[in-house]
Amino acid sequence: MDVRPSCRGLAGIGTAVLISLPMQHVRDPAPPPSSPSPPPAADPGAEVKGVEVRGEVSLPPLLAGTFTATVKTWDTTAAGERIGHARAAGLLLDAGVRWKSTGDCADRRRPYCTSLEAIRYGTLMRTVDLRRGSGCPVTVTGGTETGHADGRYSHGEGYKVDLAHNRCLDAYVTRTYRYWRRRADGAALYHAAPSDVRADVWADEPTHWDVLFR
Repeated sequence: MDVRPSCRGLAGIGTAVLISLPMQHVRDPAPPPSSPSPPPAADPGAEVKGVEVRGEVSLPPLLAGTFTATVKTWDTTAAGERIGHARAAGLLLDAGVRWKSTGDCADRRRPYCTSLEAIRYGTLMRTVDLRRGSGCPVTVTGGTETGHADGRYSHGEGYKVDLAHNRCLDAYVTRTYRYWRRRADGAALYHAAPSDVRADVWADEPTHWDVLFR
């Protein structure tokens, strides 16, 4: 059929061709390639619909900050709350902090176990903060089990944890805290602020860091 294009009938012809395409058995030759036309300038007032975005999408700064704060903050007013071993171990696991004992047990009454029973919520969450802030592997090897020294700010009172040595954590502690003095047993003590008796204290023991989180 001979079709003579005209400006008036162009839209109608285009519609007819689109409708008849599924019924044809022979394709028309592909038109020669042409240089792509530059995309039209975006109208700021126009509404964009049906846009699909592929690949990595960055969150707006305000929204991203909101998610970060939600993940990394905890209720400091509950720092003194005592929590059970199962809950404590679950919080550590969720944060990527390991927990282990030489006796493969969690009985608080046995010194070769590692128990988190009745640990302070604040102590536990400060351990989680350490994992997130340092980016280092953190493994708890001592908690509230018997066998540690007594005292107000002791393991048994839920203020202390033992954390296994590793190169990353050792470098982080010695870089972040200042050397303070030697403990009676010879362990080097590191302090956030030696003039502040309420600050955290890190004791460098042979197999682990003995950490006091006030």
